[in-house]
Amino acid sequence: MVFKKLPYLLLSLFVLLSCTSENTDAIPNYWAGSLQLSDEVTLPIIFEINLEKGDSSFKLINGAEKLVFDLEKENGNNYSVRLEPYNSELRFSLLDSKIQGVWNNLAKGKDYKINFTAGPSIKDTLVKLEAPILKFQVQFGQGNDAYPAILLLKKENNKLSGTIKTETGDYRYLWGEQKGDAIWLACFDGAHAFLFTAKQKEDSLTLGVFFSGNHYIDTWKAQLNANYELTDPTKLTKSTSDSLFRFSLIDQNGFSIDQSNKMFDNRFVCIQIMGTWCPNCKDETDFLKEMRAKYPKNELQIIAAAFEYEKDTAKALNRIKRYSKAMDMNYSIYYGGSTNKKKVIDVFPDLDRVISYPTMILLDKDGKVLQVHTGFNGPATDEYANFVESMNHLIDSLIIE
Repeated sequence: MVFKKLPYLLLSLFVLLSCTSENTDAIPNYWAGSLQLSDEVTLPIIFEINLEKGDSSFKLINGAEKLVFDLEKENGNNYSVRLEPYNSELRFSLLDSKIQGVWNNLAKGKDYKINFTAGPSIKDTLVKLEAPILKFQVQFGQGNDAYPAILLLKKENNKLSGTIKTETGDYRYLWGEQKGDAIWLACFDGAHAFLFTAKQKEDSLTLGVFFSGNHYIDTWKAQLNANYELTDPTKLTKSTSDSLFRFSLIDQNGFSIDQSNKMFDNRFVCIQIMGTWCPNCKDETDFLKEMRAKYPKNELQIIAAAFEYEKDTAKALNRIKRYSKAMDMNYSIYYGGSTNKKKVIDVFPDLDRVISYPTMILLDKDGKVLQVHTGFNGPATDEYANFVESMNHLIDSLIIE
């Protein structure tokens, strides 16, 4: 039932956003369209195109987030957009004020493709909502597969914005609409295509369906609960050793490094377990870049350990190099291996488990674990500013000692 009604719900957005370009000779700047997740389910997207000579760009508008990418003209009316730093791209044709194309998430394989279409739109279709935040206790899935989350939601008239926090990270910037008792929230940031639908019944959200691209569907439900909290992220993963924390990584030239390297001697060390395909890791990387700029290397050493979908080591190292350049990283990123979380323990044998990308490990000057922080709730959440403040306070207090 949800599947059949969803297109009519999204159609209202497209009608609201779409208009006809008055100048048929000019290419419109503003576009609204949708990704075709299935025969009956579409995910709305909004973007801007700038085709000024020598300065072509593609701006993806993901709720409160604005992401700018280079726009390349291939031939004729065909264009491509590399959605850096992620390993994905948009390819499309633009003809008669209509766009038809495909999103290819190369991180999931060369054959992972989702069709999309778009038409001209009016400017500033999304506005920042000033409404108070409503907090919902969320459950995804059922039975042994169930997991908890928090929905932070703003509502102004029929417009919605917010995010969903889980114990492994957040679903980043969400935007959407309510029509009657039906709601939807969407996110497309180049790495993920998320769509959440549900029915509102008083203080509850029921019959929820979560779509991730065209490969994953789950159920969810939510209850208004201002006091609900998730597990402390520093309590989810633990070190099993009181001795020197062990690890083994590969640098971008293919050489091995481990905990005995002199660059870790007599200084605090922060190790980021991450992947170049992971939006929460990108948010954490932005935070760690600020930390790297604030603290000198002789006081705090920061490194990243990337776990990649690429099975070939040479291809994985090339992907890591590209990510480092796209992110303008000011700390070193190394290769850990495949994304299988059980394999991560082979690289970091002193952890009891790893349940999330990213996971951040803080070591003292003797190389012993001070803290393991699971997941990352970034700038789309209500706790990001407090996290930044508390981490800076922690590092400051350690260095002063």
